[in-house]
Amino acid sequence: MNMLVGVRLKKAREAKNLTQVQVRALTNINNKTLSGYEKGVSEPDIDTLKTLANLYETSIDYLVGNTDDPSPPQPKLEKPSFEEYVLAAPTLGDAAHRIAELRNRYCIDKETFIRLSGMAFDKHSLPESPGPGKTSGQKSKAAGGPTIYKEDEEKK
Repeated sequence: MNMLVGVRLKKAREAKNLTQVQVRALTNINNKTLSGYEKGVSEPDIDTLKTLANLYETSIDYLVGNTDDPSPPQPKLEKPSFEEYVLAAPTLGDAAHRIAELRNRYCIDKETFIRLSGMAFDKHSLPESPGPGKTSGQKSKAAGGPTIYKEDEEKK
């Protein structure tokens, strides 16, 4: 029998300040059976290991000796698509708030911050205005390009 499993089961139980009788009440694992596991007389099956690992807030890998880290595995959080999240904002202001949230929550770098800001601006920017003193449809002289040569002026 693998003594390491028994030693770690006992250590994990004691770390939670539980008695074998309390473990029985919480899991329906007979305290004599648990004692056998802890003494290395017998080994728990995988379902029992799962139950005990959950109760003791540790990992099966720790209990069976695959790792020396008793902390439970952390769920991997999927990183959201920053672009989708920002571009789904209904207004430029909402997009700016979302970018700030991403900066605070995920510590996005400066380049990502600038790229997302540009994408949001491009999506939500206003159509070009005619400019001061102009009405829609009226072009400024510069709109047709600057007059560089005298011949260009005469052609008009």
